Amino acid sequence: MEYQYSQCNCESCQKERLKLTKKEENNDFKKLLKNFETAFKTLFERKGYKPEDLLKVPEFKKVVEETAQIFSSAIPHETPSEMKAYLEKDAFIFSGLKTHTQLTEARSYLKDDNGHIVPFSKFQEKVLKLNERYNQHYLEAEYQFAVHSAQSAANWANLQEDTSRYWLEYRTAGDEKVRAQHQALNGICLPKDDDFWTEYYPPNGWRCRCIAVEVLAREKNLSDSKKAQDLGEKATTQIGTNGKNKLQMFRFNPGKEQKIFPPNNAYNKVVGAKEVKKEIDKNQNIFKIEEELKNVKDLSNVFNDFSKAYPEYFVRGFNEIKITRQRGVNGFTDMNGNIALTSSITELCISGLNHIRLGKPTTFEQEKALSTLHHEIWHNANKVGNIRMTAEQTKVMELANEYVSRKTLGEFLEKLGGKLQNEELTKNRTNTGYNTMVVNYDKLVKWIGSDDKKVINSVKTTLVENSYLQQKQGLVKAILDTTNYQISNNVISTLIDYAQKYDNSTFEKLLEKNNGLRK
Repeated sequence: MEYQYSQCNCESCQKERLKLTKKEENNDFKKLLKNFETAFKTLFERKGYKPEDLLKVPEFKKVVEETAQIFSSAIPHETPSEMKAYLEKDAFIFSGLKTHTQLTEARSYLKDDNGHIVPFSKFQEKVLKLNERYNQHYLEAEYQFAVHSAQSAANWANLQEDTSRYWLEYRTAGDEKVRAQHQALNGICLPKDDDFWTEYYPPNGWRCRCIAVEVLAREKNLSDSKKAQDLGEKATTQIGTNGKNKLQMFRFNPGKEQKIFPPNNAYNKVVGAKEVKKEIDKNQNIFKIEEELKNVKDLSNVFNDFSKAYPEYFVRGFNEIKITRQRGVNGFTDMNGNIALTSSITELCISGLNHIRLGKPTTFEQEKALSTLHHEIWHNANKVGNIRMTAEQTKVMELANEYVSRKTLGEFLEKLGGKLQNEELTKNRTNTGYNTMVVNYDKLVKWIGSDDKKVINSVKTTLVENSYLQQKQGLVKAILDTTNYQISNNVISTLIDYAQKYDNSTFEKLLEKNNGLRK
């Protein structure tokens, strides 16, 4: 793996190296080095390593936990509990991926050019150097970044909501070690909801010491947002020998995204990283229904626990599930953790979760009811939050939400401790008014030859990350990015409009008549 911290080798940065792992008092770091030696020895004895081994083999798991503990120690005590939970989770994921990367690299030292297992002494010689590289040199930069990033996230969580009275001001450390590109950002003043802070909220690089400070708007001059973003882009741009921007990954907001480390760091790109994250997710978010559910209050309590295990579903927190007597609906949500369901759906959700608790298969009707709840939960996963929409905008948003909801129903039930019994519900759910247009969108995906899984992931990303006003573009993009056919944006957009208007049979005939559009 390319040394991901090599982008800044200036004299100032070199002087700032903490050398944390070489100080006598840093027993955690010394212990980590020793335990990695044990892990490498275990890998040699097992004659291999697979991603699924990471949290199953005690010697490997121990290294992940100890690495995570080091990074979690960087989280300030004043961090709000909800934000702290997110940051600790991210530290564990990063630690898992970092450990996986090392074990994967160590695995490549097991055999010689002829495919024979090398002597342990030869293997040990290489992995000791690997251990030093990752758990001294790399770890220093990672830990220092974690300190600044976690502090920034904590500060973000404590900001005032009033963006008209309070702004954020970008400030450097104010000494001779400040990078010129970062100095250019010093003094930028913008409201916290300005797009600038989405990508350029500090830290903006390894060993960056910049901060964002809350200030009174009346005492400051508002900066030009466009100029600020241009400066931010320059500060986070350094093209490497491979033609890629080494600093691109720093364009994230630790507080807004509730992460310590850049989501696109190099460890995410190692083969097997996706499998590792799945294993980590299973390990970290162990959720179990302990007691029998008797009423809607019990249902609320279960999902209060669920929201803590899987906070990504409730980005503004969970409050309660209640019964609605409103006619013509299955349920609804305010997107702030309040969900309402009809009494019949509530009862089926309760009985379904009781089945899961006892290890009994869930029925079709129970899974259909849980699908309704799952739909409302996905609304709460949107990071932007509720906004005013036209009837047409609402319709296309519901198309995206229901598409993601039904396609991920199996995952949802697994997280609850159950297993999907009725695959039909991922394709056709007749107890929702959105069924026809979702089925039509599914037909469109198949007609254009797109990869189902890639489409789902793309639509999911837009659904969670972007405003509800942008869901039409997300549905179009998901198809265009995953098909081998040459077809225009306007054609797909128009077909999505038709998907919302026509019944399934008419829409299918429409697609057949227009096969010639696929080139």
